Amino acid sequence: MFPAVLLIVVFCTLTVLFLYKKMTYTYSYWKRKSVPFAKPLPLFGNIKDSVTFKMTQGECLQNIYNDFPQEKYVGMFQLQKPTLLLRDPEIIRVFTVKNFVHFADRGFCYDGHREPLTNHLVNMEGDAWRILRQKLTPTFSSGKIKNMIEMLTGCGEQLLEHIERGIESGITEYDMRDLTAKYTTDVIGTCAFGLNCNSLTDTDSEFRRMGTAVLNSSIPLAIAKVFRVFFPKVFNVFNMRTFPLEVQNFFLAIVKQTIDHRQTNAVRRNDFIQLLLEIRDEQQNELKQETTVKLTEELIAAQVFVFFLAGFETSSTTLSFCLHELALNPNIQTKIQEELDAVVEKHGLPFTYDAIKSMDYLECCLKETMRKYPPVQALVRKCTKQFRLPNSDVIIDEGTAVLIPVYGIHHDPKYYPKPEIFNPNRFTKEEIANRPASSYLPFGDGPRICIGMRFAMIEMKLALAQFLQDYSIKLCDKSNEHIEFEPASFLSTPKGGIWLRVQKR
Repeated sequence: MFPAVLLIVVFCTLTVLFLYKKMTYTYSYWKRKSVPFAKPLPLFGNIKDSVTFKMTQGECLQNIYNDFPQEKYVGMFQLQKPTLLLRDPEIIRVFTVKNFVHFADRGFCYDGHREPLTNHLVNMEGDAWRILRQKLTPTFSSGKIKNMIEMLTGCGEQLLEHIERGIESGITEYDMRDLTAKYTTDVIGTCAFGLNCNSLTDTDSEFRRMGTAVLNSSIPLAIAKVFRVFFPKVFNVFNMRTFPLEVQNFFLAIVKQTIDHRQTNAVRRNDFIQLLLEIRDEQQNELKQETTVKLTEELIAAQVFVFFLAGFETSSTTLSFCLHELALNPNIQTKIQEELDAVVEKHGLPFTYDAIKSMDYLECCLKETMRKYPPVQALVRKCTKQFRLPNSDVIIDEGTAVLIPVYGIHHDPKYYPKPEIFNPNRFTKEEIANRPASSYLPFGDGPRICIGMRFAMIEMKLALAQFLQDYSIKLCDKSNEHIEFEPASFLSTPKGGIWLRVQKR
């Protein structure tokens, strides 16, 4: 009896030791390459607080970033996955621009067949990404955006009418995150789909409900996203989803209906779907077609979906963060309004494209907002081709993950003195020229920089201009002066909303 028990104990001990050795062997990866690295915890690596939702990914990476102030790059581990964290703007530029061919992909797991809406520009890799990016870039030209100004202005006027009705009925306090999300949902609805979503007036708006569903920061969906990144095989085997099935069905159906209606009735609009249809028609007329990417109905739906996803949430949170800072800093708010008065005197109303472009101080305020509250707190790249780090013998292996800690860089006093203070003057031309190019990354960097960057800036500048021309914003009893982020969200999302008071100027 005793020998049998002893054999079991020995076997279990050896098994545990083997598994421990196997699990922790990878943690010597950066030591073997002579790269300074953050000491990992078994199983969790260096991201325990992130995957257990105690803090956001950006805040977690900021801690590692701050622990190695003298290093240009640092080794770390996402669970057991060796990852290189870039700390220096010059090194970041080496990876994202100068040697982009080695780091062209993001390495996101997606299944374009099971989840067709994931087959979009943000996720795509290799030649498929390159060809589609090349074809889509002209859709975000200044001329195309200029043609959408009237639609954007109409959405802004609906927002002002909604606020005016509220004030007349005694409502002066709003959750700005909710209010701006409804506004940007209407913007994307009309500029992408050519549809009036009526999110501000219709409490049952399907577009608003789908936007809320796809960005649900509940723990179960957050866990599914963790599996998608770190355990893609498990994610697929258990048929997990990036977002609810009803979201997929809704967007596939709405795009199909829109395309069918336009083709049947010869309808044309200056929106994103129309631009995609024109690209598809040009493709069909080409004698020598590129076979890598063909704009099928599902592929069009995926591009429209990511435009909706990226356009409504990141813009709405940036707008609400900006309004929060203007309520905290009434002198800055007054300076914006003085600029707007001068623009109106020169250009008149409604605001034209050229008038919006001339609002320099307002633009500085938005840039400072995205500095302090970057919508995406970290950028992800994957090594697609073995790469030697500059001025070293360190070889980055194919498949290695690379992280750029946007939140950490944006809050580094080396580049932004007193980073917790909201200071739009950081973004005058002179101040920008004094900083390294890749020390400001709210839209990413290099060839994979956000394709809708110009559209987002025009949309947000116009929204703030229309609003602040008629109204001022102040703190109220529900306001929280210090914003905390929702740790289960992959974007910078404020906990508990952003409550502020609105009053007529």
